Amino acid sequence: MAALLAGQGIQEVAKQYKIPEGTIKAWKSRQKDASQVAAVAAGKKEEIGELLLEYLRTNLRTLKAQTVVFSDPLWLAKQDAGEVAVLHGVMTDKAIRLLEALSRADVTQS
Repeated sequence: MAALLAGQGIQEVAKQYKIPEGTIKAWKSRQKDASQVAAVAAGKKEEIGELLLEYLRTNLRTLKAQTVVFSDPLWLAKQDAGEVAVLHGVMTDKAIRLLEALSRADVTQS
């Protein structure tokens, strides 16, 4: 395969390495198929990555808007204490998870 990638022809490679031409043609064909599959997979991975980033952006904007509402003393006074406790726990958990993710990203990039 290296010889083919370097520009040698199928007949030349077959003769040099004493491999049947049909075998080399099959290898070359599979290599093209694998490259095409890899290209499609890379494109899908990029598309999914972009969808995930947009989801996270939307989610963070929503969390920010919720934080504004949740910090309103008049709204907060009307809420059940148990529900406020759950809300506090969920928001704290989300904040800690985001900080952990950022921390891991910093370590990975270093």
